[in-house]
Amino acid sequence: MNADVSRRVFIGGAFALAGLAGCRSVFGRLGALRLGFGVVSDPHVTTPESCALLEKAFRHFKSRGADAVVVPGDLTDWGLRSGLENFKVTWDRVFAGTDVAPLFCTGNHDLEGWKYGDMAMEMHANGYSEDEALTKLGLAAEWERVFGEKYEPVRVRTVKGFDFISAEWNSFGKFPEWMSANGERFKGGRPFFYFQHPPARGTTSDSGGWDDKGAARSALKDFPNAIAFTGHSHRPFCDERSIWQGEFTSIATPSLSYASFPPGHENGGGKRNGTSLQAMPVIPDRRDLRGGQGFYVSVYDDSIVVERLDIEEDCVEGAPAWIIPLSGSEKPYAFASRAEASVAPEFPSGARLRIDTRNTENRSGKWVVVMNCVFPSAVPPAGERVFDYEIRAVPTDGSKPMVKKFLSPAYSRMAKYEPRNQRFWFDVAELPQDVDYVVEVRAFNCFGKASRPLVSGVWHSVPGLDKVKKSSGKK
Repeated sequence: MNADVSRRVFIGGAFALAGLAGCRSVFGRLGALRLGFGVVSDPHVTTPESCALLEKAFRHFKSRGADAVVVPGDLTDWGLRSGLENFKVTWDRVFAGTDVAPLFCTGNHDLEGWKYGDMAMEMHANGYSEDEALTKLGLAAEWERVFGEKYEPVRVRTVKGFDFISAEWNSFGKFPEWMSANGERFKGGRPFFYFQHPPARGTTSDSGGWDDKGAARSALKDFPNAIAFTGHSHRPFCDERSIWQGEFTSIATPSLSYASFPPGHENGGGKRNGTSLQAMPVIPDRRDLRGGQGFYVSVYDDSIVVERLDIEEDCVEGAPAWIIPLSGSEKPYAFASRAEASVAPEFPSGARLRIDTRNTENRSGKWVVVMNCVFPSAVPPAGERVFDYEIRAVPTDGSKPMVKKFLSPAYSRMAKYEPRNQRFWFDVAELPQDVDYVVEVRAFNCFGKASRPLVSGVWHSVPGLDKVKKSSGKK
């Protein structure tokens, strides 16, 4: 598969689109191929060895005949000159002598990664120093020296007649003002592309935390032909809410270096340095050179095809492609319509919930007794993934249930890594005390639709929590 999108990818994307949104068939609507480009974010380059997945992505994009490569920030991890140079050496090793356009912008790590606690420790342990921080040496001067390109807060590059606008980490707040002054140029039916590091607030599912405070949405609300790519959150594209359509289209780009997880789960969304006190082992955020993902974007006359690639797995299709129609008012990736049309995952026929207890330690090394729940993995509709699982201990007297949420250990990886059985546990001290209860397990899709539950028999915890609390301070 080179310049054109394969029939396999196209058909997979078309069925995903039709199944979720109930929209008209997209067959025959692509037209001629006008532009192709790769997108990866957050490579977090440190040493030369850290560039392996970056080079793999670059070589794949070159093999596809890409016209450009977009990287929306966090090119480096420690924000050092050497990291930027290692990034450029990797680029040159693949693209030197070609006319592939490098389209990059900065992220928070490029400006201040050298002063983030655990990263600073790693930096010093590897023999590097904050004396070569880009911000200390002069970020604009270093950018121009390494990339041969003038560093500007907001800039426009044009590739084969298509405009790409970018805003730097310390300048995305200025983008609305810049767009007010320059936006007339981008009006019309022809798509243009915008990229910045932080998520665009109020769009994709990763945009509820450390986002851009609404800057991109304010700037692009009058431009339905805008396609925005963001990074920063490190969320995998398994979550179908990674693409959003409202006033414009917004796409959250996964990290090339390591995945992060949504909050509110017993085994995910914790601190990278492992400060969680819970008994359930937390899925490691930072698995070096594991789990990198990205996109290959093909722009046709009538549609844009966004292929979701698993870079670790040799750039194979990690999920069905998204196909964005360019004509008419169709918005197949609006959240509301997709949520309504989505289908909940279900457990296999005959699935059972097995429960026992075990002794273990929490992450502080404290001894705990945990309830261990084992059950078959739920089965989602074709082309989709289970988002998470919920375990409830529901008292039969109607009192408040205990509720825990978990992510599959394969949440950030390809579907082939889903285990046959899920195994989750939690501290028995959190169970209902001195009351009959049943344990229920449900599987959810990313839009919140739940499977039918697996339900245990009746359990009863003998009172003991008060004794545990009274004796916890004894030597």
